[in-house]
Amino acid sequence: MLLSFVYVPILLSYLGVTNYGIWMTIMTIINWINYFDIGIGNGLRNLLTSFIVQNKFKEAKIAVSTAYVALSLISFLFLIIGSVAIILIDTKNVFNSVEPLKLVLFISFFFICINFIFSLSKTELYSLHQAEKTSYILILTQCINLVGIFSLSLFGNGSILAISILTGFSTAISYIIFSMEIWRKKKYLAPNFHLYQAKMLKAICNLGVEFFIIQIAVLVLYSSDNFIIIKLFGPDAVTPYTTTYNAFGIVNGLFGAMIAPLWSRFTVAFVRKDFIWMKKTLNKLNLSLIPIILVLLCGVLFFKPLSVIWLHKTLFFDKGLIPMMGIYYFLMIWGSIYSTFLNGIGKIKLQLYLAVFGALINIPLSIFFGKYCEMRTTGVLLATIICMVISNVPLTIQAINYLRKNSSN
Repeated sequence: MLLSFVYVPILLSYLGVTNYGIWMTIMTIINWINYFDIGIGNGLRNLLTSFIVQNKFKEAKIAVSTAYVALSLISFLFLIIGSVAIILIDTKNVFNSVEPLKLVLFISFFFICINFIFSLSKTELYSLHQAEKTSYILILTQCINLVGIFSLSLFGNGSILAISILTGFSTAISYIIFSMEIWRKKKYLAPNFHLYQAKMLKAICNLGVEFFIIQIAVLVLYSSDNFIIIKLFGPDAVTPYTTTYNAFGIVNGLFGAMIAPLWSRFTVAFVRKDFIWMKKTLNKLNLSLIPIILVLLCGVLFFKPLSVIWLHKTLFFDKGLIPMMGIYYFLMIWGSIYSTFLNGIGKIKLQLYLAVFGALINIPLSIFFGKYCEMRTTGVLLATIICMVISNVPLTIQAINYLRKNSSN
C-alpha cells in the first residue's frame, strides 16, 4: 500500500488526467477475464483445502493438474476471442477517446491471459494457509512497477503502450517466480498435465459453477462503474473517482489481509464441525467494524486536503462522492465478513441469487442516479451501495441463523 501511494502520483503525472482515466478503464475491462474461470479457482480452493487437511496428497495433485489444464484451455480460448473482438471494436467510441488503443489492448489482453493461468498459485497458497504470501506477490509486482514507471518518467510522458507492457510483465514475472517456489517446496502442488481427470474437473466445478455465476454478477456490480462513468461523463471523470476509490481501498486492503486466510480456515472448521470456533471468529470480526468506521470517518473528513499533498495537484470531486465512498467501503467490509464465512462452508445459494439480482439492477440504477438525477459519479456509486445493502442484510441473517442452529446442536 505504501508502494501504491508512491506509484499512483507518478503514474498520474506520467499519463495525465485523461490518459490515466483511460488506462484505469482499460485495466478494469481487461481484468474481467479473471472472473471467467468457470469458478475453477474458488472451487479448487475448497476442494484442495479439504484434501490437504485429510493428507490426500495424490488427490490434491490430480486436482491441481486438472485445474491448470482447464484454465490453460480457457485462457487460450479467451485469447482468440479477445483478439478478434479487439480488431472489430471501435476504440474511439468505447473509450470516448481519440487515442490509438488497439495495440495497448492486445498487449494487456495477452499478459492477462498468461497471468490468468499462473494466478492459481494464489489458490494453492490459500489452501496451504499461507495467505500472507499472496501479498508478497503483490509487493514484488508493485516494486517492479515503481522502478519501471520512475524510469519511464525520465525519458518521456503519456505512453499508455509503455504502461501496458510494464504492468503485464511485472505481474507475469511475479506469478511465475512464486509458482516455481511453491512447486519446489510442495511437489504435490506442481501440475502434471498427464494427470488431468474429467471427473476431478466435475468435482471442482460442482461448487465452482455457482462461484462462477457469483463472480460474473460481482463483476457487473463492482467493475462496471469506470466503464459507465467514461461513457456518460468522459475519461476525465474517471480519474477523481478511481483516485478516491483507491485511497479508501487501503482500509479494505488492510482488512482483506486479515480476513484472507479465514476462507480456508472456515473450510477446515466446517470439515471438523468446529462451529464454536466459527462463531467466536465471526464475533471478533464484527467487533473490528468499530475501528473501521472511525478510520473511514477520518478519511471522509480529511481526504481532500490530503489528496492535494499526495497527488501534487487538485482534482474536482463530484458533490457527495467522498462520504459516499466511505459508506461503500464499510458495506464492502461488512459483506466480506459473511461472504467469506459462507464461501468457506460452501453455503452460497442465497449469495448467488442476491448477486445476480444486484447485477441486473446496478447498471440501470447507475444511469438513473448518475445521468437523470444529475448526481454524476456519486450517483453511480450510490447505485452500487443500494445493491450492497440488499445483499448484505440477508447474508448476515443466513450466517447467524446457521451458526445458531449448529452451535446449539
